[in-house]
Amino acid sequence: MDTVDTICRMCGRYCPVNVLVEDGRVVKVEGIPGNFVTKGKVCGKGMAAVQLEYDPKRLTHPLKRVGERGSGEWERITWGEALDEVAGKLLEIWEEHGPQAVVYHHGAAIQHLWPYIDRLMNLYGSPNVAGHSHLCHVPRMLGQAATYGGMPQGDYANTELMLMWGHNPIYSSLLHYGRQAMEARERGAKLIVIDPIFTAIASKADIYVQPRPGSDGALALGMLNVIIGEGLYDAGFVEGWTHGFDEIAELVRDYPPERVEEITWVPADQIREIARVYATTKPAILEEGNGLDQHTNVVQTARALAVLRAVTGNLGVVGGHVFRPDAGTHDISLRDKRLEGVESLTQNPFYYRLTRNVTTPHVVDALLTREPYPVKALIVHGSAMASIASNSNKTLEALKRLDLLVVDDIFMTAAAEVADIVLPAATFLEGACLVKCPGAGPSPTADTSFVGMMKAVVEPMGECMSDIDFIFELGRRLGYGEYFVSPEELFDEELAPLGLTVEKLMDVQGGWVKEHSPGEMYMARGEMSFKTPTGKVELHSETLDEMGYGPLPRFVEPAESPYSTPKLAEDYPLVGGVSLHLGLFTHTQYRQLPWLKEIYPRAFVEINPETAEGLGVADGDEVYVESPRDRIRVAAKLTEGISPRVVSVAWGWGQPYAFGDLANVVTDDGERCPVSGSTGNRSFLCRVVKAEGA
Repeated sequence: MDTVDTICRMCGRYCPVNVLVEDGRVVKVEGIPGNFVTKGKVCGKGMAAVQLEYDPKRLTHPLKRVGERGSGEWERITWGEALDEVAGKLLEIWEEHGPQAVVYHHGAAIQHLWPYIDRLMNLYGSPNVAGHSHLCHVPRMLGQAATYGGMPQGDYANTELMLMWGHNPIYSSLLHYGRQAMEARERGAKLIVIDPIFTAIASKADIYVQPRPGSDGALALGMLNVIIGEGLYDAGFVEGWTHGFDEIAELVRDYPPERVEEITWVPADQIREIARVYATTKPAILEEGNGLDQHTNVVQTARALAVLRAVTGNLGVVGGHVFRPDAGTHDISLRDKRLEGVESLTQNPFYYRLTRNVTTPHVVDALLTREPYPVKALIVHGSAMASIASNSNKTLEALKRLDLLVVDDIFMTAAAEVADIVLPAATFLEGACLVKCPGAGPSPTADTSFVGMMKAVVEPMGECMSDIDFIFELGRRLGYGEYFVSPEELFDEELAPLGLTVEKLMDVQGGWVKEHSPGEMYMARGEMSFKTPTGKVELHSETLDEMGYGPLPRFVEPAESPYSTPKLAEDYPLVGGVSLHLGLFTHTQYRQLPWLKEIYPRAFVEINPETAEGLGVADGDEVYVESPRDRIRVAAKLTEGISPRVVSVAWGWGQPYAFGDLANVVTDDGERCPVSGSTGNRSFLCRVVKAEGA
């Protein structure tokens, strides 16, 4: 039996692992003893990689549609035929409609390949690289960038208090931040958790706060009311390093705890308690998570939380939040090749400025309205586009209007079912690629970044092709061969600033570690500088003001709520969220894998027992969760850990190769965050009805 070390890609954290191989087949995936990232552990997803590799429903050869879209009528073709047809059509579209008529939509599953996709599209000339980042991470990044000029990292190893806001690292990043949080807890750090759902991390908290979904911005302003009103802020930091404090102080006078209680459903006394504990416990970190992203008011909420960090002086200090340098690799995206004057599909210029991406709803809008111009072709690569997108039915209808839809994936997804060309992707165990992971170590100042090689452990199944090879093969057929000579050449170009090569990296078990000194992370009070127009923490954001957005983090009700749409709430009285992330899965992936399916066999909705009793619903009953858009059938899971006025759906089921309903048929994409384009997947109105025969 052979042992090969590689980088696990079952989620976006990239853990070094050992893979045991016997007679050309993967037998087991296990941790690397003593590894600085994982401490020798491997999570449930990592162990189930064996079952992913040999899943009988995997795509194994290219397919071309021969019947109507969605009819399931396909013919088998070769890779050469598929790539020639795709490249020929893309060149034809370039000539007739311009490069902007082509969109490349990528998913989190291929995050390490985004620079190579950018390289391809920059050469082609299209400004339309798209993804789902408006639902994950980027909205919070925008809020912090507008305030600090960057996104700092919490120093778990040295903190005295962790305030987890919509963040459950035990599920979302167990072997990274989840472990660090528990280690901090064990040495005595306090823990406050703010989340509408009683999560795993909440069970470890000193104080647990349960706000109404989508009301987090008001809660933060209520805390600021207490902190500023009682003089608990860091006056030295505020005076020397913030811009717009007087305006914030004026704003938060309108949010006394009693008023905030009415908005958030959090008792006024608890608001005062958490504000005082957070402001007086030094140093402290405030870590917000994906629980905040999927609301129509997310960016200003993230801004309010950014203000909380700043006024308490928890920036650039040991045990607070620090600004980590990047990984130090070379950018190979060829930004200088972008065509000038080609308009993107974006409706959110600040989002596009920071990400160079357009959001999924913008692509859907263009397909349905042909504004600002028609989109003719779409490549969907490693993305469950129709499943993750809000209002999935609308997305699927839009996809049917394309001249060319190409899907490259491991399985036949909902988007692939209506595609013209479907291409079989290799798993991470079947192809080599460079990966970079910042913030893997126990502290931002120790082992903060690593780069590693994802190695080809076994031969690809059938005719599956690795993601990087697909990009290179398509690039060559489009006429960009000189820029796509070989993946190894580009990997070496990326690694050059670090003094590394692929050859050297292949010999380092688990990857190469880049350590940062405290001097790179902590900012002495007299030497601080923030990448903002004023060089300070902008409580009043000059950037957002200039772009026509609100410069202050005012609270705005979610697009659907008991208060913003009271008439709708008469028929749909519950605040719903497609929001339960379960640690065994990554987004919409892996529901069909036997080991994981045994633990979570199907989708469910969490309901408070008081609510369930009024509906005549018992634990385990089949119910419908209905919104003005559609309904889904799930199992009822009764729990005291959720408000009687709220329900939460465990999402991600419903792929054609798995089972269940697409949860996002009940969410809406019509109203969006004005800055990020985020939709209200976690704060929409709904009702629960017992299913027929249940």
